Amino acid sequence: MLLLVRIKQVIRLTTQRITGIKIAIIGGYHGVNLGDMALGYSVKEIVNKKGIKSGLQTIYSLNSYPWVKTKFAIIGGGAIGYKESLINVTNRFNSNFTNLALLGVDYNDSNYEKSAEIMDLLKNSAWLSCRNEKQSIKMQKLTEREDITYHPDLVFSYKKEYCKKQRELNPKKKILLINVVPLYGTIVGESLIPNIQYKEERPELYESYNLMIKNYIEGVRLVIKDALANGYKVESIPFTPGDATMARIIAKELKIKHNNYSDNPFKVLKKMASAEKVFATRYHATIFGIKLGAKVMPMAYARKNEILLEEFGFPTEEFITATDLANGSNFSGKYLHFNNEIIEKWEDSCYNVINNCVDIVLLKK
Repeated sequence: MLLLVRIKQVIRLTTQRITGIKIAIIGGYHGVNLGDMALGYSVKEIVNKKGIKSGLQTIYSLNSYPWVKTKFAIIGGGAIGYKESLINVTNRFNSNFTNLALLGVDYNDSNYEKSAEIMDLLKNSAWLSCRNEKQSIKMQKLTEREDITYHPDLVFSYKKEYCKKQRELNPKKKILLINVVPLYGTIVGESLIPNIQYKEERPELYESYNLMIKNYIEGVRLVIKDALANGYKVESIPFTPGDATMARIIAKELKIKHNNYSDNPFKVLKKMASAEKVFATRYHATIFGIKLGAKVMPMAYARKNEILLEEFGFPTEEFITATDLANGSNFSGKYLHFNNEIIEKWEDSCYNVINNCVDIVLLKK
């Protein structure tokens, strides 16, 4: 899998060097997380419609790979606002930040003000937006900029016409898609070992890790068994290679079809389109299910998932969180129905945000 990812990156890089690009779309586009790829293609889809040549570049290898250097760039969304990644950007553009946008990025690190280079980037970029209000307020205070906005995740703009048609198709097939993750851990054999980085970041989960995993696995198995008992076909839908491995561990001996990981967002979107129900752990698996009009049972493993559901108007007792699992709770077994008007509003909003961002970046001469 990793070899295939590297080959695809080399092909992407070589194509950009041969054909040339005007805008670099930079993000966590390393190929082993479908949600990250969907963020990049959400931006690229709109840039393409404008007839502008663009290319996806990986922020983690921005200065170690010979990516094409461009005057214009969009840092395209997601949890990439860590200091190490931002330093990669500052090194690449060497203080020329007026033709660069930070679009829908999360800023989960601390002490940005200790780096003059990062503060220069944050203060002087042509565009800076976040994917929730809390992040926006944080960055406004830090930079003293008044033009910082927030909006839903960029993936809400992805294939919006296609998704609207899928929401209107009823009834859907009696299929349950299961998206599971190696929850805050690393798979060793058929066991999970907690990642040490979360000892400080999520101490309540680290301390009760075994209980959280036990409840997660038992809960998912109950969801699968209930669906099978009610005549549903059950399939796994991985958003990372680790998700695919985790699905096989959790669903051992259960009658479930396992799909291989793909880094092609539209391929996965089409696969999910006909399913009536989705059990989703990954943030973007949840968004895909919402956009396609499925009944979604979300497992809000990260704070961003909780914020997404809260912004849709669901009280916390209607969905399960990783903290709930660590405290001994289990799944409610409830599938949520998402308001179509809000979905369409968010899709249009994100589409317009990306479109406006591209225009503003290109206007900066």
